Amino acid sequence: MFVIDWLKAVLKFFVVDSVVNILGDLFEQPLIMWAFIGWGWLSVWVMLFSIYDTVGQL
Repeated sequence: MFVIDWLKAVLKFFVVDSVVNILGDLFEQPLIMWAFIGWGWLSVWVMLFSIYDTVGQL
């Protein structure tokens, strides 16, 4: 039981607390930063699809 509780506490620290801090910081950003963040995520998805498509052609 102790190990499971410890694991849940560690996951909560890294996942929940980090996400709350990141989102809290993001909401303080100006609109142009949201545009850059969106552009970055779009670029990541395009790169992942490109890799997936290239591997499919091999």
